[in-house]
Amino acid sequence: MATVEGFDPAKSGQKPTDSSGNPVPVGVWGDTTIGVGVFGTSGLLPPATQDIPTDPAGVEGHSLQNPGVLGRSESAYGVLGQSESAYGVLGVSFGVAPDGNGLFGTSTTGGDGVVGYVGDATGVVGSSVTGDGVYGISGTGNGVVGENYSQPGDPVDPLPAGVLGLSELGNGVSGESTSGSGVFGLNDGAQSGVWGSNCSNDPGIGVKGTSLAGSGVAATSLLGDGVYGDTIVGNGVEGFSSRGVGVLGESGSGGFAGLFLGNVRVTGNLSKAGGGFEIDHPLDPENKYLSHSFVESPDRLNVYNGTVTTDDNGEAVVVLPGYFSALNHQCCYQLTVIGQFAQAIVAAEVSRDNEFTIRTSEPRVTVSWQVTGIRRDPWAVANRMEPEAEKTAEERGRFLHPELWGQRHEVPIHQHSALAGQRGRIFEEELARARAMLPADLSQQVEERLQAILEGGDIVRDDLQSLLAECIRRADNPRVPRRTSRTRLHREWDDVEEMVQKARRRDASEPGA
Repeated sequence: MATVEGFDPAKSGQKPTDSSGNPVPVGVWGDTTIGVGVFGTSGLLPPATQDIPTDPAGVEGHSLQNPGVLGRSESAYGVLGQSESAYGVLGVSFGVAPDGNGLFGTSTTGGDGVVGYVGDATGVVGSSVTGDGVYGISGTGNGVVGENYSQPGDPVDPLPAGVLGLSELGNGVSGESTSGSGVFGLNDGAQSGVWGSNCSNDPGIGVKGTSLAGSGVAATSLLGDGVYGDTIVGNGVEGFSSRGVGVLGESGSGGFAGLFLGNVRVTGNLSKAGGGFEIDHPLDPENKYLSHSFVESPDRLNVYNGTVTTDDNGEAVVVLPGYFSALNHQCCYQLTVIGQFAQAIVAAEVSRDNEFTIRTSEPRVTVSWQVTGIRRDPWAVANRMEPEAEKTAEERGRFLHPELWGQRHEVPIHQHSALAGQRGRIFEEELARARAMLPADLSQQVEERLQAILEGGDIVRDDLQSLLAECIRRADNPRVPRRTSRTRLHREWDDVEEMVQKARRRDASEPGA
């Protein structure tokens, strides 16, 4: 049997046997009912250093400078741990970070340092009270890689993930980079490259981006929406700024900086260079639009008009809305006689009863009337319009529309030069990334289409979508190579299950089992 045997304080009844119950020779056999079966130590304890705490275990190794337990194998497992109800292998370290690793795995031949296989639970679990549960480092590859092999039709709920991060207070998944993307998501199908969800009853955030000088969240799309917001009862897209612009929309080549399909409410001032309505032309709605300009004024004018016919005495009373006097002051009148020659005057101006009187030189004269008033409600008084205003020191020398003043290369006032440069840089980077993915024989064709679009050319959407679909199908996409396959994963799991079944059969054949 064993070269060295140790039993203290009493035998547990276990014996070293194989899966068929045959005795297996061992170099060292340690057995105990309550303590440690085999206890190994290495290294000298520094002065005033207490012994490392010991818990009951089959094998326990302690060392301050060297591995507590070292396992090596040329073709099988270096260390194999099994448990019916607890951890197969548990690594704990009381050392100081970053060198005090509870469990450290390495491979010098291209294999995996640590691999976990399990049927229905988690293959590898990392837990930490204050530090990192799982921490991955790589010189040129990926620090942590997660893969999922679920297929359409698999009974999975919720949808599984390659990497899943959960947190009560902190970040479920956090990514950091000094030159690349902190977190990068790629999807070749109809789903999201990056998807964030918040299921709390409190107002939480599905996806949040923060930046000190750049964009908190930047989205780029050639054909689709750069940013898309959808909600049942809240705000689809909400923007807030303490001193700048809450939501900024910009478009080149004659596109819309903002498009609203529905009612729009503005609770503050609305400033514009021009405006009007645009509708389908009433006489040719299939082929033409009809546009009219707004009526502009340096005052906040309200306009009221109508027609009235004087009585036998040549008088008529025009009744205005009940709120007229509360809303308007400094009224102006205009009268036009219709159908005959006669004189018409305002016999009495608007009274407290919100009515005024018209008198004509002849009886029964039809008069077209118009009354304008300047708003005097509390909001209008508190927000008086200044027709002429000085530009601020930062705005002087700049223009709202520099191209109209022969300054085509100037940045418009409401477009920050630094942000304009950043947007240009981001666009160029995305364009360079797209170019690198293009098949060589399609590169020239795509370049010509993109250049035409950037110069304001027409976009034939169907043709462009077909070209993009062909590029995506044939692109040299630098995706991460799969570390294994679904078939291999099943095969390796079958090997683990077979090993576990052998161990159970062996335990069942033990005397007294």
